[in-house]
Amino acid sequence: MSNLYEDYREIDNVRNKLDAIIDLVQSEPRRVFLTRKGKVQAIVIGPADYEDLWNIEFERDMKVGDEEEARGEVVPHTEVLRGLDEFIRKHREQKNEM
Repeated sequence: MSNLYEDYREIDNVRNKLDAIIDLVQSEPRRVFLTRKGKVQAIVIGPADYEDLWNIEFERDMKVGDEEEARGEVVPHTEVLRGLDEFIRKHREQKNEM
């Protein structure tokens, strides 16, 4: 994601100009920081930049998962499902006892 194109806009000044903001972030890699009293309240990015960020986070999460698996810290899904079934069974038993 490029840092080259950044705009800062007061929220009160863009309320009726959302179409223009969307055009800005779609035309080129750009971030529009929406501010209130000089403090950033939100950031508008285009779909390509959002997808780039999502992919970076997904890849990071996959790497963390691979590292956890290598250390033996991952619980197999069959074990998770078995635990969930046991939890549901106990919950139903407690409910029936009432």
